[in-house]
Amino acid sequence: MVEQGISRIKTYVEGLDKHMEGGIPENSVTLICGTAGTMKSSLAYSILYNNAVNEGLKGLYITLEQDEDSLMQQMKKLNMKEHKGVHLVDFSQVESFIDEQAQDDWILQISTYIKGLEREHEFDILVIDSLNALYSLTSVKDPRREIFLLFKQLKALGKTALLISEMSPDSPLYGEYGVEEFLADGIIHMDFQKRGDILSALERYIGIVKMRVTNHDTQYFPILYSGEGFRVFGREELELE
Repeated sequence: MVEQGISRIKTYVEGLDKHMEGGIPENSVTLICGTAGTMKSSLAYSILYNNAVNEGLKGLYITLEQDEDSLMQQMKKLNMKEHKGVHLVDFSQVESFIDEQAQDDWILQISTYIKGLEREHEFDILVIDSLNALYSLTSVKDPRREIFLLFKQLKALGKTALLISEMSPDSPLYGEYGVEEFLADGIIHMDFQKRGDILSALERYIGIVKMRVTNHDTQYFPILYSGEGFRVFGREELELE
């Protein structure tokens, strides 16, 4: 069921949006979190790519963990090509901008940089991959205050922001400092489990932990990626199969 009056960004994960009233609320800040290997970056890029192809929305993907060529090689293997509606910026460009600034206020630097990108490349959806890498470019002295200001600046943009957060296998926190999950409007958690003892396989799952102004299902769904995109399986599909 889609609630009237709230504009939403579709995830284009087959079978998922119906469990969250049609998608992610526009102009919100959402964490996409999980441990390494859970396909967080692939999901975030897929959301940008499919909204550019199907909805005409423009996306900005800031990758701080790999260069642009490496990211695109990864996405092309998933049958997602370059698209004029998705603009990529890698860590070398961000680091160069920060190094040129004289201020110590990294929040101001990042906000200024993103606003500059917005003027040059208009966008509707922003991805930062990842928050952990962003923190490593700076010196976070007062996490609670500084991350609050970062989220405030992102919300002030009036765009839909997807922030990738790398979780530690040994910690239940969805963000590095434990404050991100309270500040975010939404949390999409990606996880996996090992099944079987001999020739074991990893099964990936996705859950909507939090989504403000949204009645969402709290079930964790098995998620697969085929050549046509991401797909989740609910109880009904699993019973049929």
